[in-house]
Amino acid sequence: NSKERAMGWQQWKINPVFDSKEVDNMTRIGLERLYSMQNSDGGWGWFFDSSYGSSYAHTTTTVVHGLRIAKLNDVAIVQSSLDRGIKWLENYQAVRIAKIQERPERRADNTDALVYKILAENGKESSEMRKFLMRDKSSLSVYSLCLMGMGFHALKLENELKEVMENIDQYLEQDEENQTAWLNVDNGYWWYWYGNQIEANALYLSLLAKVSPKSQKASRLVKYVLNNRKNATYWNSTRDTAMCIEAIAEYWKASGEMA
Repeated sequence: NSKERAMGWQQWKINPVFDSKEVDNMTRIGLERLYSMQNSDGGWGWFFDSSYGSSYAHTTTTVVHGLRIAKLNDVAIVQSSLDRGIKWLENYQAVRIAKIQERPERRADNTDALVYKILAENGKESSEMRKFLMRDKSSLSVYSLCLMGMGFHALKLENELKEVMENIDQYLEQDEENQTAWLNVDNGYWWYWYGNQIEANALYLSLLAKVSPKSQKASRLVKYVLNNRKNATYWNSTRDTAMCIEAIAEYWKASGEMA
């Protein structure tokens, strides 16, 4: 009955969503934990103690992205921590470029696209990696094409952005009756992070919020993302839920619907 449902929703004593002081406290604690988990080489790994393993590109990009978003939202961060993370990614990218140059049959991969996007958003450009990504984009997932598009937009590389957007649109499907749009992600990658359908569509929405926020595709994509929330308060995980919320918030702000 309604009383039991109400009690179910009130099972927690705190509600951080509507408590700005609690959110500020969560942010402070989260930042302190991230700083403590940073490895001596500047990156972040699967474990917060570097003795259990080395830094990883995917983990480091996740943290660097979070620190940048925090800074853009006027959160006081330790700048040196962000700078060291960016430097680790630059070193990682340099090693990848050298390996690809060493053997022509090697290809730029999906992680290269992720690292390129994060560095681009922080004002770091590599024309060599950009060249390899454009050369090898047919072998990359649509998820990575969205990452490349966001990187090109950040760097104002209009020609590359236009080409990648045309490539992404080849995966676009629309349902006129339901007024939804989505990317038909190749399920052959389903096990890997770059095969996640919800995350790929959230990234595409973030990209559209930057390049064409008032387009029909963008509004229909929002509806698709919302319709495909599998659970009452989240999608499939905390990660894809965070990406969806970030993308929808970007769309609301860019399209004017926040008003």
